[in-house]
Amino acid sequence: MLIAARVVLLRQLSRVDPARFGPTLAEALVTRSQQVKIRRSFVRRRTAAADEAVALYRRLVRDRPGRYEVGLARALVAQASVPDDRTMTSALAEGREAIGYVEDATDRDGLVVLASARLMIAAQLCGDAPQDALPLAEQARETWLRCTPLGVRELTGLARSLRVLGDCRSALGAPAEALAAREEAVDVFRRLPDRARVRHLPARLEAVAGLADSLVAHERWAQALTLASDARADLAFWARWEPMRAKPTLVRLLFVIATCQSELGSSDLAVTAAEEAVGHLRWLAERHPGRYNHSLPAGLRTLAGILKTHGRYEEAAWTADEARAAERET
Repeated sequence: MLIAARVVLLRQLSRVDPARFGPTLAEALVTRSQQVKIRRSFVRRRTAAADEAVALYRRLVRDRPGRYEVGLARALVAQASVPDDRTMTSALAEGREAIGYVEDATDRDGLVVLASARLMIAAQLCGDAPQDALPLAEQARETWLRCTPLGVRELTGLARSLRVLGDCRSALGAPAEALAAREEAVDVFRRLPDRARVRHLPARLEAVAGLADSLVAHERWAQALTLASDARADLAFWARWEPMRAKPTLVRLLFVIATCQSELGSSDLAVTAAEEAVGHLRWLAERHPGRYNHSLPAGLRTLAGILKTHGRYEEAAWTADEARAAERET
């Protein structure tokens, strides 16, 4: 039975016998909220399902304390994890509340929720506070490894934890440790079954982009170029369906390609890739200026540097002037 139809049926049954069917309905709602869809239009449905699951589990916990706390924690993580629909403050609060319910868990269900909550908070904090995210990412990885045997869900969580761990270590100036974590993350994603790799395409591509960055940091130009070029087609496919989420990762890979082509002496290919990346940054800055206005000047400066490296001084000067003008507008 399709999950949407199952939810409708369980809602009707829970009105008749809430004690019997309420928990089953809550779990079905959590599943509904976690369905991975590419299209942005599904976010509203996922949000509604997660909110309903949390409200239902809170009633169950209030009526029967000590029995449904793990379910409530699972619903809170689902609520906080709906993409682009929660503020960081609310997501962190929901994640911390979830951890409070399962922090001492020893059973598999509790450990899975604990790992998921730690990973969710670490991912939220990684960009602005990597020093706070790092221990949570490490704890998430350790907790996933305790959830033996590792199925697809656990392997995916482990790979995502390793990706966040690599991002934190890179931001904190530990390139060798970042490379090791990112290589392990990509390796775990590659071990997933084909269907799971497609289902978790965004997370897999973000892991690949992180590994490509680390390879560039270690001046492994050819290896980074091969990795980024192989992922480019998948990213272009994802960007057609969900450009606001896909284009930042595509920009990241295009600059990797541009840097590698420049270092390997392919000036025209380097400039073309950098110009394409800047084009995507312009698109993002127009549609979400608060988030991407600061990224556009940095991208323009990168393009200017590549142009200058390959002797296109006049174009480099124009691009640098545009970068300064864009920076003044932010």
